[in-house]
Amino acid sequence: MAGFFKKLINKITNTAEIDWDDLEAELITGDLGVNLSLEIVSELQDLGRKVSAEDVVETTRTKLSALFPEDSPALQPRTDDKPAVLLLVGVNGTGKTTSTAKLGHLLQSQGYSILLAAADTFRA
Repeated sequence: MAGFFKKLINKITNTAEIDWDDLEAELITGDLGVNLSLEIVSELQDLGRKVSAEDVVETTRTKLSALFPEDSPALQPRTDDKPAVLLLVGVNGTGKTTSTAKLGHLLQSQGYSILLAAADTFRA
């Protein structure tokens, strides 16, 4: 997700005025979904002032954070001695590989044995 915000900030910082259609397209391309992207753009337009890159990032983070409960349950170890399988799916360039490595590192540090496998339909 950090790569998404960096790309978004660079795009906004390099423009004199935000093109709302471009921002909406960037958010949708970032895999936020149409409804959430429209909510973010609408909220930013309602500010009634010039919108900064920080405004965009803060509004996006706030909206995303609201989607996830703070008391999310922790991963529970399996009790049936079968492997747990996690599947990460997303559009190109959204940080799946980085997130997978971070998740693997976290699980290893908690004593889990991990195996990572990757399958790309396209790799530049």
